[in-house]
Amino acid sequence: MLLKCSLPIMTELTRQLDQNYSFASQRRINAAISMTAEERYNMLVDNYPEFLQIFPQHMIASYLGITKETLSRIRSRLVR
Repeated sequence: MLLKCSLPIMTELTRQLDQNYSFASQRRINAAISMTAEERYNMLVDNYPEFLQIFPQHMIASYLGITKETLSRIRSRLVR
């Protein structure tokens, strides 16, 4: 709190980070409600392809709100 008071730029930075987090959260909620599992997977591949190499499949499935078996089926369909 002291840093924010002494440096107004920190207040602005905090505000921008909060705004970006809010926007990302809304986008993820909207995707979970209105998109199919395959569409959510494709969005993840388009936006964060490196995540597929970094994180294990069960974590990716959890992030997408699907089971790891469903993720496996989606991946096998898209590879062909």
